[in-house]
Amino acid sequence: MSALPDDNNLEPLKRKAEDFLRSTSDLTLVEEGTKLLDLAHYHWQITFQFGKLLLEVWNSEHSYAWRIEAIVHQDSHRMRLIAHKPGGRGPSALEIETSQGSKPASKTQTRSLLRQSLLSFLQKQFSGWKFEQIGNRSDREFSFSAWYTRGLARRGRIAWAFIGLDPAESSAAADAVLAYGLNWLDWLRERHSTRVISGLKLFLPPSATLLTAHRAAYLNPALAQIEIFTWSPEEERLHPVDLRDFGNVETRLIPRHHAKLWLERHRSFLVHLLGHALNRMDLVPDASGAALSLRILGLEIGRLEGQTLPRFYWGLEGNRKEYREEERQAFRQFLDWALSLRCAGSPDPASELYRSQPERWLESVLVRDLSQIDPALQVEEVYPQVPAFSGGDRGVVDILSVLRNGRLAVIELKLHEEITLPLQGLDYWLRVKWLNDRGQFQKFGYFPGIDLSTASPVLYLVSPAFRFHSTSQKIVRYLSPSIEVFQVGINQQWRSKVKVLFRRRLHPSAETSERSRESG
Repeated sequence: MSALPDDNNLEPLKRKAEDFLRSTSDLTLVEEGTKLLDLAHYHWQITFQFGKLLLEVWNSEHSYAWRIEAIVHQDSHRMRLIAHKPGGRGPSALEIETSQGSKPASKTQTRSLLRQSLLSFLQKQFSGWKFEQIGNRSDREFSFSAWYTRGLARRGRIAWAFIGLDPAESSAAADAVLAYGLNWLDWLRERHSTRVISGLKLFLPPSATLLTAHRAAYLNPALAQIEIFTWSPEEERLHPVDLRDFGNVETRLIPRHHAKLWLERHRSFLVHLLGHALNRMDLVPDASGAALSLRILGLEIGRLEGQTLPRFYWGLEGNRKEYREEERQAFRQFLDWALSLRCAGSPDPASELYRSQPERWLESVLVRDLSQIDPALQVEEVYPQVPAFSGGDRGVVDILSVLRNGRLAVIELKLHEEITLPLQGLDYWLRVKWLNDRGQFQKFGYFPGIDLSTASPVLYLVSPAFRFHSTSQKIVRYLSPSIEVFQVGINQQWRSKVKVLFRRRLHPSAETSERSRESG
């Protein structure tokens, strides 16, 4: 079919990776220098997904996915890939190696040098303190990462935890440093109950400071004293970060554009194009308002442009073409094919169309009726994928809605285990709070006619029940008491029908000791 992706250019890359993965059963997968898993205990597959090559690895407890960009090295014992994780902020180094090929990588040596350098530096800066439990080995059981040097400083019964990050580490390491630091602090407190471990000190490169400081400003100082210092191995002194300067995340909101305006303008063309399938489409204006995205359960299959005369581009990402009337039959075949596979009862659940962009699929199901998540949520005003800019960083709130009492709700979705889920939710909570404090939402067309509460937003963390990271509840406990957090666990078969298996109030709000719940 002419609109389907042409994967010929990626076929040699796919074949080469598959051949290496099939060459032996004794393979280890290493991400950014840290052993992640033994492939002998996992299933794997490499598939094309809309002009991209996807490596998926899973078993009954865990699942991982990477988009493969290139193979940068291969020998008889090791293959090194450049890959992207879904939702990641940049590429990561992924290695697949045999037991014969396993040997200390240059990353290991670099991290060892950082550990020695940081320890020597801290001993000079904090004379009189004894430094213990210094390490940077990965331990999946306790969620310790090799990205960081961690340890404990003590003087008598008084102590503090610390964690350090090398500037050469990936952006993913910078994003997750506070989550791993809080996990390390909590682990130490559990095992040293006779000591007073006052808090956590983070020694970070400047590139990791801004995001971490904004997050740390909204932690509970009654539970932990958080201190951040900018530092690099080349410097001889620390630069303390004043957290009082952070937490107000100045944000720019994009005006709300309405799909109904596009329908009014081009209804006859869309009906001619889609027929009865129009009722099965999600119609989503883009952030600029210059185009309308046509989606099947979150997956874009076409874009409509043109204020007066419609211009329609159809196909999957990376392989779109402009619609011409003489191709109407080919387009309808493509549409029928996409609708038949992108559905709960798909005859081919292993297909690219079925497996691609699952979080967008879940989002598209939930926005139709948010009361599935919580009966206290309104179902009329629901906004998926809300773009909110802060400086040069483009943040996108998964779902923004409002409770029946007028209080805003930030809903963060994840289908895979991520230690950063609570803090990523906090990022969007901070932006929504900043905008609401300044009355920006209704100014830009959101929540018309609703009397929005000035109370802090509520944060919902939504994931399949067994896909929450084991540290989630620990990390949430350290958040400011002004942040009310609900954890919502849904069924694994949510594509067929969303069922809430549990809804837990993980974190109380300082503004209301007990929120009145409506049965809806």
